[in-house]
Amino acid sequence: MSGYFAGIRGFTIPTSLVPPVRVQNPIVAVGTTKTEVSEPKLIYSYDDYKNTFGYTGDYEKQTLDEVADVAFTLYKVAPIVFISVGTDAGNVSSTDVINAISKWIDRIFFLFRLVPGILISPKFSEDPSVAIAMNAAMENITSLFKGIAVADIPDSVEYTDVPNHKNSNNLVDDKLILTYPSLIFNGKKHHLSVHYACLQARIDAENEGIPYQVASNQRLYAEKASKILTLDEANYLRGNGVVTALNFIGGWKTWGDRTSAYPATTDPVEAQIPVVRMFNYINEMFIRTFWSKVDLPLTPRLLKSVRDTANTIFDGWTRMGILLGGRVEVREDENPVTDLMDGITRFHTFVTPPPAAREMDFYYEFDVSYIQSVFKEVA
Repeated sequence: MSGYFAGIRGFTIPTSLVPPVRVQNPIVAVGTTKTEVSEPKLIYSYDDYKNTFGYTGDYEKQTLDEVADVAFTLYKVAPIVFISVGTDAGNVSSTDVINAISKWIDRIFFLFRLVPGILISPKFSEDPSVAIAMNAAMENITSLFKGIAVADIPDSVEYTDVPNHKNSNNLVDDKLILTYPSLIFNGKKHHLSVHYACLQARIDAENEGIPYQVASNQRLYAEKASKILTLDEANYLRGNGVVTALNFIGGWKTWGDRTSAYPATTDPVEAQIPVVRMFNYINEMFIRTFWSKVDLPLTPRLLKSVRDTANTIFDGWTRMGILLGGRVEVREDENPVTDLMDGITRFHTFVTPPPAAREMDFYYEFDVSYIQSVFKEVA
């Protein structure tokens, strides 16, 4: 009620800086289980998995048992979203898996309020058609978000023919990571894609969920690989955009920092895994952080609030070493009057995640001046 007033009053003004939303990006695994379940399940523990899907340990028939073993007992990461498409891999086709991916990936956010981070499908992803479908699903999640798919190249392909297999099957995408070969643990074959996804998830968790460190040159929980590669052979695969396993210094480790788009493209935002994933993460964080601003009055205060919040986040990350630098600008030339009249604004974002330090070169030179020090000691 308006009118005459005497005294003291207080009013709350919306904070100009908005705290960022802490995003969580679970692994999504598609495959077969002992008990078919009609929709995705968010699973937090080994017992939870067994109670929901049953368990046999026969990876050839129940492919998601492998994911449960690797995620919950080896790398100890959770939660995992499991999507069961049948009870026996021998009776499930690649088309079944592709249909499940197409049906459920977009719905996961609406079921659990979590954006899929890494998509895997052990055994089935060896089929190029499944790998391509996985990449397509992670390129456009609910029309807004993006993630990464990890697929395997079959052991039947010789390492020298891996690049040809990759290119002839059109496996050259920036949201797809290819892994080769399989691993052996406790006498059983494990897909490298599963280990890589779980290892990356564990590293992300150690970094507060921010995916700026790639899971390369990091320890694998494996006894051996199905194919033993020399450093030159592993680098041959790495140089062709394939993540592999290497037993060189420090035991079995992952080896590779490039998406399958490399070397056809060398643009960091498409080729370098940590850069691709950081761009995905920043996009999601900004969408979730600023969604509440949609449909507010388009005023200078609104634009400044969004810009300053984003720059504050980037400044903090830069000091922490998560970014080399970043800034957000509102440019007049990118915001024509006709668009502003229609409620459309654009924020130009400059951001540089650090690339993986894949090569360190030492140059050795014999310095004659040091030999002359002999006479100084004699004198």
